[in-house]
Amino acid sequence: MAGKPLDDSSDVTPSDARRLCAVVMDAVLSIVAGLAAGVAAGLEAVHGSVVLRLGSAAPWAAAFGSALAVSFVNQVLVAWTAQRSLGKLVTRLRVVRDSDGGRPRLSQLVRRWLFGFGWMLFAVPVHVTTDSDISQQDASGLRIVRGGCSRIPRRKA
Repeated sequence: MAGKPLDDSSDVTPSDARRLCAVVMDAVLSIVAGLAAGVAAGLEAVHGSVVLRLGSAAPWAAAFGSALAVSFVNQVLVAWTAQRSLGKLVTRLRVVRDSDGGRPRLSQLVRRWLFGFGWMLFAVPVHVTTDSDISQQDASGLRIVRGGCSRIPRRKA
């Protein structure tokens, strides 16, 4: 399949709802892992009982760092090996190279992961506040397709 550009046809392009469902699942996974790590870092034994202390920076740093680490592992390393994050696995989506439908490269996935933070911080608030019809574009030469597609048609020029 090398050298064949992808098509924008509806048989491979997932719906926005399906993409959003995968994004929400991946976000919840990262947030829950971060919260669990923050709680674990904030637990302290005081006079024979366990107390949760969130006043110091350690639990918050653990929560933030763990959420980022889980996000990176899920969005980059898992997607590198399986062509999909855990959320995309559940929603039957996969990440492919836009140029030929092949497996994504590690560098492309890292750039896509970083692009996602910029998208989340800037485009999503603009979309919500202005009720625009802006939609996320796939970044770094990658795109999301439906996972059950055995053949990915060419992208139209």
